[in-house]
Amino acid sequence: MTVKSVIEAFWRGHSAGDHDALKQIVSRNVTWTVVGDTCPIAKTYEGWEGFFDELLGGLAKAFVPGSLSMTLKGLHADEETGVGILHLSETATLHNGNTVSLEIVDVITVRDGEITDVREVMDLAAVNAAFGF
Repeated sequence: MTVKSVIEAFWRGHSAGDHDALKQIVSRNVTWTVVGDTCPIAKTYEGWEGFFDELLGGLAKAFVPGSLSMTLKGLHADEETGVGILHLSETATLHNGNTVSLEIVDVITVRDGEITDVREVMDLAAVNAAFGF
């Protein structure tokens, strides 16, 4: 698989909430870092447990079911280096009544057809305000 096709498959699975599809392309040993130090979700999540259970699972508990909307804004892949960029916008309503609206940029490393490392950048002040951190 190409870097671009892996990132496209990630986008399709992620936007559909299809964790089984994601597990086909996300390494069991993935390192997923939400970049920053001013927000409780900004840290490094290790492996499937960290990414699927802690990060995605925690967000799923915070969001009102059916309120999450994601839009692809851009995708770039450098096949030579194995690195790609995924740019998306995301909105969701939280159980506390607040709405979060973000642009997110993921710098994704792909090795042997699997996502091995992601550095995710977003407006953490908006996250803190919406979540009440």
